[in-house]
Amino acid sequence: MARNGRNGTGDEAGEPLPPDDGAGSEIEKVGWRLRAMRNRHSMTITRLAELSGVPASTISKIENGHLRPSLVNAINLAQALGENLGFLVGRYRDPQQAEVVVRAAKRPTIAYEDMGLVLQDLNGAFPAGMLEARVGILSPGATSGKRQMSHSGEELCYVVAGEVRYEVDGQEFVLSADDYIQFKSELPHSWKCTSAQDATVLWVFSDGLSF
Repeated sequence: MARNGRNGTGDEAGEPLPPDDGAGSEIEKVGWRLRAMRNRHSMTITRLAELSGVPASTISKIENGHLRPSLVNAINLAQALGENLGFLVGRYRDPQQAEVVVRAAKRPTIAYEDMGLVLQDLNGAFPAGMLEARVGILSPGATSGKRQMSHSGEELCYVVAGEVRYEVDGQEFVLSADDYIQFKSELPHSWKCTSAQDATVLWVFSDGLSF
C-alpha cells in the first residue's frame, strides 16, 4: 500500500470531484477517477509523482482530462496508490457482487486509439482479489509502449486470434491463435501485434493489479 504524502504543491487532497455520471469524455472520466483515488489516500500530486515515478506535470494533465495515461504510467500510478487499474473503466466505484456474469455486449470498454488497443474488462463488479481478466483487441502494429512494463504477480496471455510477439526478460516469443504465455510479471516485458489483421487476446493477471 502506498504511503500518504502531504509535502507537495499539487491540488489539495480534499478537492471535490465532478460526478462520474456519464458526462464528459472518457479521458476526462479517467482523470476524475484517478483524482478520486489520490484524494482517498490524502496524497498530493507531488507525493504521487515521487512514489510512482510519473512526472507531476503528467499526472496533472491526466487528472484535468488533457492526457490519457500510457499503460506503463497507469500501472505505476496504481501501484503507488495500492489500487487496481479498474479506474480506467470506472469499475472501482461499482457496488461489489459475489457472483458476476459479464455479457459480451456489456463489457466495460476503453479504447486507446493512439496505441491501437481496445481493452474490455471481464471482472465486472466482482470484488478485487486474486485474479483480474481483460480481453484485448490489438490493431496491426499495436504495442504496449516504448518502455517495458513490470508489475507484481503473474500474467497469462492467451491468443484468441491473430499473432502477438512478447518480449519477456530479454527473450522473444511469437504467439499465434491458441498459443499462450505465462510468466512472473515482475520481469520486464512488452508485447506487439505482429499480424496483418487485428489480434484478440485474453489476459489474466494475479494479485489483482493489471492494465
